[in-house]
Amino acid sequence: MLSKSSCISVQLLEPTIYVEPNSDTTCNVVRGTININLPKTTTVKSISVRFDGKMETKSYSFDSMDAGGFAQKKPLARQRLVLYPTMEQADAHRPLVMNAGLTQFGFEMQIPSKLPETIDCPDVKVSYHVTAVMEYQSNSFLRVGRSSTVKEFAKQDVRVARLPYENILVGDNMSDPIDSRTHKSAWLHYQILVDKKAVALGSELPITFRMLPTHNGVSVDRVAIQMLERRDLFRESTHTSHSVHSILPSATNKTTVPTTALSEPWEGTVKYDIPEGKSLVHSTQEYSDFNVSHTLLVSIALSVPGTGRFTASRVQKMVTFQAHIDILDETIGELDSLKLPTYDSPPPFDDSEYVFGEYDRKFADPPAYSEIYATEHN
Repeated sequence: MLSKSSCISVQLLEPTIYVEPNSDTTCNVVRGTININLPKTTTVKSISVRFDGKMETKSYSFDSMDAGGFAQKKPLARQRLVLYPTMEQADAHRPLVMNAGLTQFGFEMQIPSKLPETIDCPDVKVSYHVTAVMEYQSNSFLRVGRSSTVKEFAKQDVRVARLPYENILVGDNMSDPIDSRTHKSAWLHYQILVDKKAVALGSELPITFRMLPTHNGVSVDRVAIQMLERRDLFRESTHTSHSVHSILPSATNKTTVPTTALSEPWEGTVKYDIPEGKSLVHSTQEYSDFNVSHTLLVSIALSVPGTGRFTASRVQKMVTFQAHIDILDETIGELDSLKLPTYDSPPPFDDSEYVFGEYDRKFADPPAYSEIYATEHN
């Protein structure tokens, strides 16, 4: 037996796999390195890597709810790549003997397309992971001359995240904003512009308000932003759950909606924080088993003069606007830009240091003009 601590680990080059929505041609690949650090010389029988995915959905039957709720499990993927022995190496008389120390094995494995996104919410859980497996011979101290086969495992989570729109990798990454158009009421005309139709968890969402009062003494009591989350589970009949989340202004805001009477048109952009964590999850595509969608609800409470006998009284009115919005995985918000890797070409000269107006003194200085003139006239 080797030491109690595992001698094998797996390191992924890309722990998050970004998939385009509704793409039939995308080929997804997992790349990484298996690190094997042996304390002594060991005879290895096999080295492999496995990709697994599973989905757990909540069952609302009484029996399953008593058992914890997530009673229905479904495998999504199971791929295996053998690194040793390959077909050319399958010779039992030539085992792989690895010396003590660190040995690395790189791998690249194609995985199925159209995988559901990684998600963890009250109704559905989708998870993926890569497992590295090493099978080796271990001499038994109890039975002299005999050896047993032992397996060592190392697991690493893989996240599947959906990009907001297709063709983002080829530069077609423009997304239209949400525009309420101009709405007219008896008290004011208003327009609401949401900066983008897709926003990542943990990022900011700018919302622009345009207000034109059509009645004297109209003021804004408050503006409330809410996110309505809908979760559908598709069975013999669809089971739907809802939750509502308040979206608060960002602490870095420099603009606030005025609460005094609007005497002239007002326009301003307020940034709101999209929370991250299990309280609010990201949207998904509509899959055969589930769908998660979100609606942005904007409510503006107005205070208007009363029309009764007591002119000093005020009445509260409410105007609202709602629109579908795509909430993205928080890892999408960490992508400032999608860049191709740079190609580092070799420098034209070794050990060169370029400074404006100067060069390094690698070569001899050119002769002075006076020396050239004297040579030509001698």
